[in-house]
Amino acid sequence: MKQIALIPSLFLLFILFFSSCEDDRYADWKILNDDWLEAHKSDSGFVQSESKSGLYYQVIHQGYMRKPGAYSNIEVKYEGKLITGTVFDKTDDDETLKTNMASVIAGWTEGVAKMNVGGRYKFYIPAELAYGEDGSGSIPPHSVLIFDITLVASDDQLD
Repeated sequence: MKQIALIPSLFLLFILFFSSCEDDRYADWKILNDDWLEAHKSDSGFVQSESKSGLYYQVIHQGYMRKPGAYSNIEVKYEGKLITGTVFDKTDDDETLKTNMASVIAGWTEGVAKMNVGGRYKFYIPAELAYGEDGSGSIPPHSVLIFDITLVASDDQLD
């Protein structure tokens, strides 16, 4: 009878051990990303978002038309990188991404809302405003994301 009770206990320990290994797998990457953001948040021209969310941005070109609203449809050209310089996503030279402000990561929602149409910004987006501890596709958990974004159009620009 004791052997039968021992089996579920061993199984539970096995599950706990291997689930904690998955967390440890990205512990060094998290530290590396946190340290990188701390070291680069004062890069020339970068400022911290007024919300103190952890978003840092640089205005490369201010733009000339209205800013998008929280639920605006937007059209952007962009390149997204990890802190290693690895490009994980980008638009090609002759294409744009058409999306809605409500359907992007929190760092984009906050950052793009600062931009005027025609503007170009560079963002340092902490993991908490991106894919957090889960990651997404080729983006590991706890990743700081670096985006260079040009806001091409917003459906609010004609209001």
